[in-house]
Amino acid sequence: MNVGAAVTGMDPIMRAIVTISVLVFFAKVLGGVFSSFKLPPVIGELMAGILLGPSMLGTAIIIFSEPLVVLNEFVDAFAEIGAIMILFSAGLEMGAASLRKAGLWAFIVASGGALLPFIGGYYLFTWLGYPQGSALMIGAIMVATSLAITVRVMEDFGALATEEGVLLVNAAVVDDVLGIAILAVVSSALSESGGRLDFMSALRTTSIFFIIWLLMLLIGVYIIPRFIERASLIRAEGAVEAAAIGSAFILSAIAAGLGLSPIIGSYVAGLSVAESKALIRVKDFVKHLNQVFSPLFFTVVGARMDVTVFNESVLFGLLILTGIAFATKFLGSALTALPKLRSWDKSIRLGVGMVPRGELGLVIAGLGLSRELIDQPIYIQAVGMIILTSFLTPIILSRLYREAG
Repeated sequence: MNVGAAVTGMDPIMRAIVTISVLVFFAKVLGGVFSSFKLPPVIGELMAGILLGPSMLGTAIIIFSEPLVVLNEFVDAFAEIGAIMILFSAGLEMGAASLRKAGLWAFIVASGGALLPFIGGYYLFTWLGYPQGSALMIGAIMVATSLAITVRVMEDFGALATEEGVLLVNAAVVDDVLGIAILAVVSSALSESGGRLDFMSALRTTSIFFIIWLLMLLIGVYIIPRFIERASLIRAEGAVEAAAIGSAFILSAIAAGLGLSPIIGSYVAGLSVAESKALIRVKDFVKHLNQVFSPLFFTVVGARMDVTVFNESVLFGLLILTGIAFATKFLGSALTALPKLRSWDKSIRLGVGMVPRGELGLVIAGLGLSRELIDQPIYIQAVGMIILTSFLTPIILSRLYREAG
């Protein structure tokens, strides 16, 4: 429901400014509340968006004869910038060097933890009678692990340096790349084939994606660090930071021009900038930018949920999807890690640690909704699954480490 189209009393840009201000403020408030309970702040940000969305308080609260929250094209544009900044930041945290050092076992565990959820999500929604495009998008949403949630718990128990902790972090790093690859393949192939995906189309798109992605990464790693180092010679405040952010938007535009999602370009830019000597400066700058853009994106994700369509059928689908998401990620990761760890206890802890979905899944869900590849009930189920897995994992993982200690 686009409330913005019905609002004519105020300039759309001013409506967007009011909406962004309200969403960011309440996102920080609820994010802080959830953080105080040692839960991911992103859940609070999502809740703020749901509560203030057009289907709830956003239109119920009227200020100067205008709805409090309106989702128009200007708000959507800032949310898109938020998605770009989130993936740019993820690339900065990883770095191309980390990807190279991940090792064979990290790729094996990540592959098992990505392919099984993708297949599980796809066949579940195909069995439920949904179109192939919707089933494929759900499969893509179920792939990527939210490492931040797991790392928080493992830090509390001093488990990051353990054998399963190191393998988990490296596998989650590769998991993000696989998630982006699957998103690119699914979205591009569906665009080409009008909502259906055949084997040859998937094979062609996969090949094209990896060729383009590797070329962008190789060129980016070679050019961008040098570009940033040249910018550091300019005696102007913020030149390095501007060059880094500029690279993210340039590569996002290039990716979009090549038929890929813009976030793929920003992710490559982050991996490339991480190889420069200015990494610490750029990370600090981006961290401050994301104090606004990140919560804005997640509140818009929540605000796009039309809670009026929530019913028993949607709830049933949500619970089934969450169960499949938990089981497939756990089994895919734990079983592939077992030959390396040679311990059921360690493998179980790793498998549970890979379960939570997070930022990338929300980005993919938002893209699927905006491109009309998924509808509102599926969107609610996908976002709900991400929230539930983020809730359950810290509880289960904490208990496993207490029992092991």
